[in-house]
Parts: sequence; C-alpha cells; structure tokens
Amino acid sequence: MKRPLQKLLLLLTLGMLLDACSKDDDYFRERPGMDPIEKGAPYANGFFVITEGSYGQAAGTVHFYAYDADTIITRAYEKANPGKITSNASLANTLQFATVYNQKLYLVSKMNGPIIRLDARTLKEERRYNQETSNWRSLIGVKENQGLVSAADGVYSINLNTLGVQYKLSSVSAVNTGDMLKEGNYVYLLQTNGAKIIDATNYSFVKGFANISRGFARTPNGKVWASTGSRLIAIDKNLDTTGVALPVSIGSFGLDAPTRITASTKENAVFYHSGSAIYKYVEGNAASLSQPFITISESPFMVYGAVRYDRNKDYLVVNGIKGYGGLSGVNFLLIYNASTGALVKKITYGNDGSVVDFNHIYFPELSVFY
Repeated sequence: MKRPLQKLLLLLTLGMLLDACSKDDDYFRERPGMDPIEKGAPYANGFFVITEGSYGQAAGTVHFYAYDADTIITRAYEKANPGKITSNASLANTLQFATVYNQKLYLVSKMNGPIIRLDARTLKEERRYNQETSNWRSLIGVKENQGLVSAADGVYSINLNTLGVQYKLSSVSAVNTGDMLKEGNYVYLLQTNGAKIIDATNYSFVKGFANISRGFARTPNGKVWASTGSRLIAIDKNLDTTGVALPVSIGSFGLDAPTRITASTKENAVFYHSGSAIYKYVEGNAASLSQPFITISESPFMVYGAVRYDRNKDYLVVNGIKGYGGLSGVNFLLIYNASTGALVKKITYGNDGSVVDFNHIYFPELSVFY
C-alpha cells in the first residue's frame, strides 16, 4: 500500500426494498424493520454507496445509485444536510458502516466518530450520538427501538430512539467485535476469538465457534453462513453446522472491515470474491465451486473487499478502481446478473471532486433487515 491503512475509501451497496418482497413470503415477513422505503421518496429506487473518506482530511459521505437515472448521485448526504459532515470536527475518524432499519439509515464511525441516524427516504439527519472515546464497528436493530453496536472492546446495547449507548454486554468477551446479524431468535457476533451466538431476547450466551473468523450472510432457507477462511460454514436453525472446502480462501481486512460474504435471496447460494474471480456456492453442489462464477474482465481494475447482492434486481454489485495513486480517482460499479453471471452494466464515476482520491476500497456488510 502506498498510503496508511486508515486512509481508505470505503464503498458499500445497500439495496432498498421495493416490490421484490412479497407479503406472502414468510422468510421476509418475519424480519423486523423490513418495511420498504416509501415509493416516491427521493431515495426509494436504488442503493446507497457509503464512502469512508480520508482520516484527518475529509469526512465520509453517502452517494446513491438510482436505477431509473442509471447514475451515481454523489454526496447525497451533504445535499440533504447543508453544512453538516458525518465525522467529528477534527475529521479524526472514518465512516465505518451503515445499515437500514425501520426506514432509518444508521451511519457508524470508528476512531472516536459519531453514530448518526438519517431518514432513509430523504437522508435528512435526525439524531447523532457522540462519545469522547469510542471505536465503533457495526450496528443492527434487534427490537423495535433497541439495537446492538459492536466496538473494539465488545458489544453494547443502544437505544435507537435516542442513540444513547446503554451498557456493555457481559455475556460475550470484551474484545474487538465486528460483523453482526440477527436471524430468528439469535444474534450472531464475530469477535477476535471466534463467532458467538446470543439470545435475541435477553442477550444471554448460547453457543460459540472458535474457528469461525468471517461472517455473516443468510440464505432463504434460514441458514446463516460464515467461514473459517478456507471453509464455508452453514449454521442451521438448530445451530448445527455443515461445511464445504473452498478452492480459494476468503480473505479479510479484519473486524473493522465487515464480511466479504454475501448471499442471494432468490436461491440458497453464497458469493465471495478473490482477486478478479467471484465464486458462487449453490448449497449442496460442491461442483459449483470448481471454477469462478464470474471473472472480471475490466482492465485495469482493482477490487477491494467484497461483492454485494442486490435483491431488488437479483444483481451482484462490485466496486473497483483503476489502480493506485491518481488512478484511484476513477471508480467503477460493475453490475452482474446474479443468476447467470452476465455483465449487466458498468458505471464510471469520480474525478469530479466528489470522490476522495484514495486507493483502497471495500464493501462492508450492511446488516439490513430485508
């Protein structure tokens, strides 16, 4: 790397719920916070792109990819909130994570940064929580007005109305914690000493897996997927596991860079990438891993982190850059058909002052309640 690791441009995609969710589909209906963004709202028809920004120099922001316009609307956060920034005043933090829950978009920053709640329909900022010393990782909604926020020193309960952080969970280790996911009656947590499962009602400890170091994604059959790096692991509703060996390991940037795993909502299939190769594992079919599902042909092109599944369109979305230095100012969205692997479209953006010119891009998982 030519620049410090803190100077990252972090991009992530977040598909907004539209008509893709049937009221008769139990898999989606059971999830809290999954109301679609209201039709006609400015940010109802597309997905968000979250940039981390540059430590000490520029705050992260929220872009938006609009399906109808087929373009990136840059710096949508600033346009909705003139004079505001997502960081602390000194810019000494980076925008780490985002998630949509109950039509609110939550932004989480690491290195003493704030937690911010926006109206997902308009991106208007509604509330912000600042703590003098903090190092947040991710946030999920668990109950109507309650959630969990992970941090470098464990997991905390958070009031989603006030954004007040309430107490640290004693049921799991007070260690670096990253990705989280709620499935059924359980919450899955990824910590430095493995994956932990806690009860979603009282946060009591249920089960742990010391060998799991990557997480999490869910498939329509209710299984939660994680990884040891070299194996993909499925955890069923009884918390029993099955696994499959991977031809190429799933990498990791650490717990402050959430999961590289993403899953389809149309079939029981999990995706991950290694370099220019995107792999698709169809559950029960080990042969589906025998060769890459997609090989990115764009050149020059550098992918950092993970691909993301967009359930609105059955797409796989990949963000990338041309290369280091000045080339990092040119960003691409490569959008593929998640069922066939065919390239649907390529969007080029950047070099207009709206994208921070740093050279490391990855997609964190948004624990979105689809």
